[in-house]
Amino acid sequence: MNAVDTLSHLPWITRLGWTLLNFLWQGALIAALLSAWRALSWSRSGAEGRYFAACAALAAMAIAALVTYALLDPRAAGGGPAAAAVYNPPTPTGAPATMVPVSIGERLTPWLGAAWVVGVILGLLRLLGGWLAIIRLRSAHARPAPAECQSTVASLAARLGVARPVRLVVSMLVETPAVMGWLRPVILVPVGALAGLPAAHLEALLAHELAHIRRHDYFINLLQSLAEALLFYHPAVWWVSRVIRAEREYCCDDLAVAAAGGDVLNYARALAELESCRPAHAAAMGASGGSLRNRIRRLVDPSRVNSQNLPCGAAAWALAAMLLVSAGALAVRAAESPARAQEPVLDRQSIWLDSVRFGDFIIEVRGLGTLTSATAAEIKLAPSQAGRVAAGQTVAIAFRGRRDTIAGHIEGVRPGVQNGVVTADVTVTDPLPAGIQASEPIDVTVTIERLTNVVNVGRPVFAKANSEGRLFKLDPDGQHATQVPVLFGRISVNAIEIKSGLQPGDRIILSDMSPYEKFDRIALQ
Repeated sequence: MNAVDTLSHLPWITRLGWTLLNFLWQGALIAALLSAWRALSWSRSGAEGRYFAACAALAAMAIAALVTYALLDPRAAGGGPAAAAVYNPPTPTGAPATMVPVSIGERLTPWLGAAWVVGVILGLLRLLGGWLAIIRLRSAHARPAPAECQSTVASLAARLGVARPVRLVVSMLVETPAVMGWLRPVILVPVGALAGLPAAHLEALLAHELAHIRRHDYFINLLQSLAEALLFYHPAVWWVSRVIRAEREYCCDDLAVAAAGGDVLNYARALAELESCRPAHAAAMGASGGSLRNRIRRLVDPSRVNSQNLPCGAAAWALAAMLLVSAGALAVRAAESPARAQEPVLDRQSIWLDSVRFGDFIIEVRGLGTLTSATAAEIKLAPSQAGRVAAGQTVAIAFRGRRDTIAGHIEGVRPGVQNGVVTADVTVTDPLPAGIQASEPIDVTVTIERLTNVVNVGRPVFAKANSEGRLFKLDPDGQHATQVPVLFGRISVNAIEIKSGLQPGDRIILSDMSPYEKFDRIALQ
């Protein structure tokens, strides 16, 4: 089985791939609606309204992706009476295996899901780097500002309604004032700002940073950065995020001007003395983003429409490409759906069936070995199973070609692995059946643990412990079986725990159904 097939057998990653494809058109549509709203209401809505609309658009994108992922995970409704005993039918003679070709979309979506996981990991590492930068900026080459400057910050904070204590710190590592922290905010100012700027200008810039604290922009920026990390592949997300950062600056500019008594000209001059070098994106900065030139232009001439009202030409082309790609992928999937809807017909006598149970669950492992005497034996265990075997555990000993079994217990497990197996010594407590001699080959089942109140079923072919899988569950009419996602738990020799996806009383197919894994439903005759 190659890597593509391995990925396609993971239900969650295939579902994730289809979610990512669907989000291409969803994200583009949300961005288009935001852009249209901004174009129609620019003159009527203030910076605060535009900021709220952009935040709502980004939240809608995240919610759309989550809802799509949930809706693409069909869960069959379970239920039913208490389970019956295990049904052990004879070995099937084989079912017809009409192979279904894997479509292009079905091969693409697992890779999209895997690529998204890698991208998210890189994005989260980037956020971690920003958090480490916060620690460095707050501690390295920083000292408290003079007392008179601290008094100015306290006075401005009271004027702006900032209830939390705010520290003012002089840093050699920043070039513009910046806010760091949410619960214990700190304003960092460059070394030259205190001496190089007029007092009125410095007060205006500090009011701007205090406005960020009042609005909890640092925390909102962290959530925004997380959304960018999760939806990094869509250009609409980055455009909406850029709008949020720009409008955030405008909102704080308005609050700073109000705190300065409405002196727009003084505040614009203060901005003009700063270099336009604020980072375009960093988790450490609660006030990052926004063009300095656009901010000044907006203050002195509010009637001019900001250039960020609509996406730039490159972004518009990217959004159009996203719509075409997603529409093409979904059209391919729609075209394939009739083929998937066809139900193959299986002979009921050629499959294994079992009922899901609720009750005692015995965890066992199996080993093969030989009798060394009338009262002793040694068995070989796989290294993955040997770790659960311990002295004193009971065993059931079976012989080839015979139905009777005898009891015993584990005497001990020998250390080390030889020839890929671990050897365990067994003490035989029952007398040997007639005709059984020493050196007789044996089949030993070791009882590891007895559990109660566990949902379990006979172990399907290829089922693995603590994994996701899909099983065919019989419909109420008994004439069809529908494929449902199942979460497996602990495993035994002939049974496996069911954590979710099935209910006691459900009837499932235990046979190898890999030839029919691309069908959602099959018919039984």
